[in-house]
Amino acid sequence: MLAIKAVFDGNKIVLPEKLVNVPPGEVIVIFESLATAGPDIDEWMELQEEAFARAWDNDEDSIYDSL
Repeated sequence: MLAIKAVFDGNKIVLPEKLVNVPPGEVIVIFESLATAGPDIDEWMELQEEAFARAWDNDEDSIYDSL
């Protein structure tokens, strides 16, 4: 799993220009507005990233990496 900060311009998600070693494929986008987030947003985002990593970064699910 890879977390990338991006911007939603109202029509599309704009990614940073320099993405290295990121293959094309389907992604899951989770909207979390940093502008309206509370003071604990950094901790919350870290917990979310850890949860996704546990769910998707394992040998059992690695078969889906090549689809």
